[in-house]
Amino acid sequence: MSTIEITSMVLGVVVVGTLIMWLGVAHRLFLIARTKPTIREGLTLQVPDDVLVSIVVPAHNEERVINKCAQSLRNQSHSNIQMIFVLDRCTDRTLDILQEHASDDDRITLIEIDDCPEDWAGKCNAGKIGAAKATGDWLLFTDADTEFDTQLVRCAVASATKRKASLLSILSTLTITKNYERIVQPIASTCLLRNFPVNRINSDTRTRPFANGQFLLFSRSIYDSIGGHDAVKDDLLEDIAFARVVHKSGSRVQVLFADGLLKCSMYPTFLAFQNGWKRIYIESCNRRIHKLKQNATTIIITGNILPAAGVAGIIVGQIISPTLFWTSIASLLTSAMVIAWLYRINRAPMIFAIFAPIGALVVAKLFRDAARMLERREPIRWGGKQYILEPRQR
Repeated sequence: MSTIEITSMVLGVVVVGTLIMWLGVAHRLFLIARTKPTIREGLTLQVPDDVLVSIVVPAHNEERVINKCAQSLRNQSHSNIQMIFVLDRCTDRTLDILQEHASDDDRITLIEIDDCPEDWAGKCNAGKIGAAKATGDWLLFTDADTEFDTQLVRCAVASATKRKASLLSILSTLTITKNYERIVQPIASTCLLRNFPVNRINSDTRTRPFANGQFLLFSRSIYDSIGGHDAVKDDLLEDIAFARVVHKSGSRVQVLFADGLLKCSMYPTFLAFQNGWKRIYIESCNRRIHKLKQNATTIIITGNILPAAGVAGIIVGQIISPTLFWTSIASLLTSAMVIAWLYRINRAPMIFAIFAPIGALVVAKLFRDAARMLERREPIRWGGKQYILEPRQR
């Protein structure tokens, strides 16, 4: 058997396997699209006017986004809310902007803090301080870079009540305005959710606890019973840590898609984007180096090696095997359509799916860099503080 024939056989196996894989992904996406739970379910539900919701917003130098956040909270249709902004060592105009809002809205409380205990993550410390001032039946922790639809708080409380959830979280709609977001963010988000399938998150039998720190709605009773932020005080991804603690306590965690009712503008620069996603991946992989490396390898294979094999199959197939040629075309077209669909789901222009191999390389590098940071005990900067994380064993 000649070398080219062996090459053709190997490529054939790879291409057929790739085609089957992408057809499986397409089927899974179709099922998710048909059944995905969204916070819009709460639009038809009612919440009594006397239910008080305390909203805690930790903020560290958020002058870029804080005005939109504050205004969207003030505009909630469920007006019985308490807004607590905890200004964590701010050195910009965040306080000035919030003081303007507080001057004509007595529902707003501003708290300034100048330091953070060494053994606490800054956001967790701010959340704890804000929670101590909260008096609501429900506690909602949200980020300063979010923007709420006017119906969101009512929908969330109604959905949490209907679902008997002690912790309800929402997967926000991420804003995509820059080219690096259009190319990389759909893949970055998909890689995170691949490790936390929504059907597993909300399952009562095969649960994989997960939550999104941009929106954490607790019943006051469960927040207090698990020990509040003390239970997750040193976690840089306190959302997943909270989900695990709540699940371990025997209470229910539910996650819904925002479907446009919660928007988030996460990172203003590509450097901040990279640093932020490395932190997310480190904690979502539970600080396990081998899991980070495995994810990097999987992304390179799926996003780069398999497409290259498809192109090679077309070239070799033209020479000796029409079957290989047409199977390779079918495989590439299927993968292209599925990837374009993923980009659309993440609200990026579908045309940017042609840059998916570049996005895959970037995300794989983020996983590899995150693994290296853990191996070398390199510090992570977040929220004006530096952290050196210890890797965990398998």
